[in-house]
Amino acid sequence: MAVEEILKIDSIAKRFGVVEALKDVSFSINRSEIHTILGENGAGKSTLVKIIKGELKPDRGRLFFEGKEVTVIDPLYANSIGITMVHQELTIFKDLNVGENIFPNNIFKTKLGLINKKELLEQSRRQLALFHLDIEPSEKIANLSVAEQRIVEILRATALKRKLVILDEPTSGLNEIDVRILLDLIKRLKSEGISIVYISHRIPEVLEISDRITILKDGNYVSTVEKESVSEADLIRLMVGREVELLYSKKRQSTKIVEQAYFEVKDLGKENFVQHVSFELFKNEILGIYGLQGSGVEKLSQILFGLDSYDSGSIRIEGRDIKKHHPDQMMQHGFIYLSNNRKQAGLFFDMSSAENMACPVLDKVSKNKILKRKEIRRYTQRFVERFNIVIPDVKTKPKNLSGGNQQKLMFSICLGTSPRCVLLNEPTRGIDVGAKAEIHKFILGLPDEETSVIVFSSELPELMSLCDRIVVMKNNTVVEELTGDDIEEERIMALAAGS
Repeated sequence: MAVEEILKIDSIAKRFGVVEALKDVSFSINRSEIHTILGENGAGKSTLVKIIKGELKPDRGRLFFEGKEVTVIDPLYANSIGITMVHQELTIFKDLNVGENIFPNNIFKTKLGLINKKELLEQSRRQLALFHLDIEPSEKIANLSVAEQRIVEILRATALKRKLVILDEPTSGLNEIDVRILLDLIKRLKSEGISIVYISHRIPEVLEISDRITILKDGNYVSTVEKESVSEADLIRLMVGREVELLYSKKRQSTKIVEQAYFEVKDLGKENFVQHVSFELFKNEILGIYGLQGSGVEKLSQILFGLDSYDSGSIRIEGRDIKKHHPDQMMQHGFIYLSNNRKQAGLFFDMSSAENMACPVLDKVSKNKILKRKEIRRYTQRFVERFNIVIPDVKTKPKNLSGGNQQKLMFSICLGTSPRCVLLNEPTRGIDVGAKAEIHKFILGLPDEETSVIVFSSELPELMSLCDRIVVMKNNTVVEELTGDDIEEERIMALAAGS
């Protein structure tokens, strides 16, 4: 049976000022295949899919969809011919129910032109049933887990008979069980005849789900390969041009002498979220905290930094109880927090990158309450170079950077405060393997700078490669603390899932 192309990309090029984001890129997507676009941050992936979706116009080159040249570059036109995209950051309508999120355009009308709620819910129920999803369409979407919200978002993209769906990091920030649910959904979409353009930095996931993989590097097309013909090491070499060391290699057991805890959480509780949580963090140690969706890990990370209150228990720093627990006080004690959502609680997207960097250290870059612009620029440039942030200029706004470079910018903002302890919530979310290895190297080096670390991550291999100890949570409480040879992926999953 002959393979049929659904999308042909012919010599696409795009420049932003002096930066060539894409340089004569050509390849094709087949009908009913899962085709992954792989590359480091700055490789051109985001620019390319925005061109396919009609959000950007190429400087030169052509697109052909189902054999016909696409002459109108517009998102609405792309929708009309069957191309849609699910972005990395969730775009749900929190005040609406599941059905209204699947069909937000209210296409079901009564004879009087009013919304036919009965028909909307029935059609939504059919969409959910197609993929064996036990979700009630009348449920408020805000009550769903992040994974379920992501599934609803994908159903919105496919419910109106789309032919090609672009999925940008759909499993980012999800735990292992939720990743499995979502990958199964994507495989079923393929079986329904839908073509998938998939973007992910998780190499094992890419090798599992893809039919073919296209690699971009520095805006250039490198290669398109069948997944059966390549290994993880092959893909990394194609992406970064070198071997990546340290990534996901298990950390050696710490040999430090146990002393008084630097940071101590005792019997911490918040109704409906965390119960009787206790653990200790020692100076210059990296501690991991892991749990599945709904285990209380997310809420715990917020409580520890004072972003949310607690009802019972205590938090102590160097043996002293913290009475007025809020972010300002935690920062005074040398703590800093990296949010897992850079869009909603991480960066000021309409300010320059330099202004973002300056926010937590205004005292360092001002005199007599007057900002020193040259000092801000020097300060920012130092971190841009340290973290290898791909950015045209420090005046560039974060909204114009790739997701991975946004994450590295946010990470550098945290370290710019010279913290004594950092709370890292999904520190490598949306970052490619090369950048992830760099970030891991920085995290592993923090104890040498007299900085303690707590890492909250949905990626077990990441925690295993970084942490001296791992605390496992289930049902809003701590079920086990592991160290040394006891830190094994299967054991952690068994504890977290309760098996």
